[in-house]
Amino acid sequence: MQVYLIRHSEPTYQQVTSAGLTGFGRELGGLTDRGIILAQQCAQQPLFAQVQLILSSPYTRALQTALEIVRFNDVPLKVELGLHEWLPDQTGTRTDTDEQAGQAYKLYRQHMGERTAASPLPYESAAEIKAQVLATFSKYAASYDCIACVTHGEVMRQFGDHNDVDYCGVRVITVD
Repeated sequence: MQVYLIRHSEPTYQQVTSAGLTGFGRELGGLTDRGIILAQQCAQQPLFAQVQLILSSPYTRALQTALEIVRFNDVPLKVELGLHEWLPDQTGTRTDTDEQAGQAYKLYRQHMGERTAASPLPYESAAEIKAQVLATFSKYAASYDCIACVTHGEVMRQFGDHNDVDYCGVRVITVD
């Protein structure tokens, strides 16, 4: 199965910051006006003529990007939890501040995606990200030849050269 990985468009956290949301509440941030335009431009790419299904991360910025794509293309949309952003706290029991999440990401990058036994923060490892995404895709491999997936930069780094991906950037992978 061919999969077009698409990074969500440009987010804004102004509204969630104004509301005083921290930790996972930050994931409720939507797109900037420019982000909406970028998503609309992405939606007009010829690749969507091949796409039979669009999967989206449940985070607002990904869902809003996927919404703009399906507005321009007659393709069904399904939300998949397994396509979520990297987790600075995979236990889900803490409410991390931006500083704690930043510290977790710094450790994640320093250890090249590995979580060491001595890590003070229970962040999600690169191997865990890739395994959950592949498990998600495996549910669709027998039924679809080509899907698109609106997800996050860190997810996309697991399927390529580990470089940053632009907003609405696309990577193509093959999943058996």
